[in-house]
Amino acid sequence: MENNSAFSRQLSRYISQSPILDEWKTSSLQLRLHQLNDQPLNILFAGPSGVGKSATINALFATEEFETSGAEDEGAIVRFSSGELVLWDFPGYRLEDTQSAMQLAATLSEYDEAGKPLIDLVVVVLDAAQQNLNDGYQLINKVIAPALGESTEQRMLVMLNKVDAANHSYEWAYVNESCSSEVEIWPESTASLLRHCLLRDAELEVAPVSYAAEFSRKADTMRPYNLLKVMNEILVRLPEEKRLTLLDAPLNQRALNWCDSDNRCNYLTQLENTLFDLVYQDAKDGARFGGLLGAHKGKQGRELGYLLRRQLHASLKIG
Repeated sequence: MENNSAFSRQLSRYISQSPILDEWKTSSLQLRLHQLNDQPLNILFAGPSGVGKSATINALFATEEFETSGAEDEGAIVRFSSGELVLWDFPGYRLEDTQSAMQLAATLSEYDEAGKPLIDLVVVVLDAAQQNLNDGYQLINKVIAPALGESTEQRMLVMLNKVDAANHSYEWAYVNESCSSEVEIWPESTASLLRHCLLRDAELEVAPVSYAAEFSRKADTMRPYNLLKVMNEILVRLPEEKRLTLLDAPLNQRALNWCDSDNRCNYLTQLENTLFDLVYQDAKDGARFGGLLGAHKGKQGRELGYLLRRQLHASLKIG
């Protein structure tokens, strides 16, 4: 399948057509986008069976637009490919399955032709509703961490899915279309315990992300929860030169797919800042001034901020 490079290509077009950006700034921004194009990116999703790895991939990406391999073979690695991005959906891990563990460890230990790790990021998906996370914990501690070595903290993201089912004593109730704060008590306690154990046993500083890839709401509608936070956490762990590849892939544009979050911070603003700093070199925290993206860099920075924000919102179908 041909890479449509939707994000970078459209942003490049906006930059070329802008009446505010001068010739020098236009050329430097186009050169920067060219440097960030066509960077191969491999993200591997791992975790025990039934935790929602495939649901997470489908929530983040429009997988129907990807080429798929391995889906017809039970127990095989499923790969979703679009342009330079490859998503690896690894079979569910079980403690007694030593062959699967060895295969995963071998994959994480591979290097590409340039001598860099083949897998840029491992996303470990766990089920927040389970009271026993031993399989997932052993997967991290016994398989993934030894394979990644010193780069584990940068190349691994731990996520707790199904927070809607992890309420135990609380109902998933909505006030003004936001979940009640009590619902987050169990998954956040689980995340804290997991973080403590990994620090104690493996000397890893890991902050698990709580989210829900899919669940029903009022009127039986279904959409994810905290997906923008997930996207942010993935993006900042990728090598800087490969971050645009993630945005160039077909993202899920279902209505309101990216809207619900825990509101602990503005994750959309974080995402805008990260992308602005990526494209406008030497910028920091989005170069915001008065809340405007890029405004600290003058009118040309403000113009790039407007163009980038416009394209990002279009890619995520956010009004």
